[in-house]
Amino acid sequence: MPTSKDYEQMADRVAQLAIASSAPSVAEALMALALDHMTRAAALGGLAASKQQQRPTHHDQFVGYGD
Repeated sequence: MPTSKDYEQMADRVAQLAIASSAPSVAEALMALALDHMTRAAALGGLAASKQQQRPTHHDQFVGYGD
């Protein structure tokens, strides 16, 4: 499964192709694909960030003990 970074790299490549394209319809389709890749990258990046926030730290496991 592609990672957030993979989708970011694909979006960049597709956007470069869109900019280089002389056919407006092709450029538009490529930019739509680049946007889709960036959306997926953001979603995966947010998912990874939320998983890190949910993970308790070693200190959090012992809060309240010995008080």
